[in-house]
Amino acid sequence: MKHNLNAKRWCSNKHVGYINACIGVFFAFCVRLALQPHIEDAMPLFFFQINTILIAFFFGTGPALLTLVLSIPLISYFFMAPFGSFTVVDSRDITTLIVYATYTALVCFLVEWLRREQYNAKMAVLVSDSRFKLMVEGDNKIRELLKSPPPPQT
Repeated sequence: MKHNLNAKRWCSNKHVGYINACIGVFFAFCVRLALQPHIEDAMPLFFFQINTILIAFFFGTGPALLTLVLSIPLISYFFMAPFGSFTVVDSRDITTLIVYATYTALVCFLVEWLRREQYNAKMAVLVSDSRFKLMVEGDNKIRELLKSPPPPQT
């Protein structure tokens, strides 16, 4: 089947995705902040990554990249030592944030690609079903024509 040019329309409610992306970042932030006394600077990215992957799966790359943009400053300010400060950033923090950004962006693009292919497969099934129905209808019409007597010749 030819490549479906409407594959990017697999998510019909992307605008809602941007709102859900903001809500998801807030939820991930709240969960991580509640666990902050127990885990301190361990796993600063975990909840934000889960949120971004879920947003990418349900709403696409755009909203997922928004979660990435919103979460990086939150992670670096609240969950990387020294807490509550942007002033001291060492190479380990920069490496962590770069790895987080590239890994998460890569996952977002892969999820988007897979969802587009899933949409293409659904469209191919629908087209195939409709073509099959047309073939059956055409076959039935031909059979009816073959069974009916020929029209009288004048």
